[in-house]
Amino acid sequence: MKISFSILKNKPVLNLDNKITGKVEDMLLRDDKVIGFKVRVKNSFKIPSCAYVPTEDIESINNQLLIVRSIHTSIDSFPFLRAQEIFLKEVIDENGFLIGIVIDIIFDPENFKILEYQVAESIWSYIKNKKIILSPEEIILRENKILS
Repeated sequence: MKISFSILKNKPVLNLDNKITGKVEDMLLRDDKVIGFKVRVKNSFKIPSCAYVPTEDIESINNQLLIVRSIHTSIDSFPFLRAQEIFLKEVIDENGFLIGIVIDIIFDPENFKILEYQVAESIWSYIKNKKIILSPEEIILRENKILS
């Protein structure tokens, strides 16, 4: 099974008692793995805030929901990227030519390894749902561009 972050985004996060604790807001990445998720929760005053779920606290996950053992108010300070920082980034080849923009990240729910980055060649191909698939081995993440 593969999970698409763009489909999982905004889906419910449930605790082990099947009570909704929030919604998936972002995905946290390090190297070629998902290390956790940022979750939008509401506190006792119904004010939205954020919490985090490291992958080791995930009981079950699919494209429709996330079931977690616990959520945390902070995450370790090790460097990580947020999926939202990668979306719509330009992907260029080794000659500097534009390949397209990142539109989705697909990962394995068993080991949380990133399987592929989906890239649209243009806004038209994005609208028509045409994609290029790049594996994590084929890309290098840079500050403002992604090299392939």
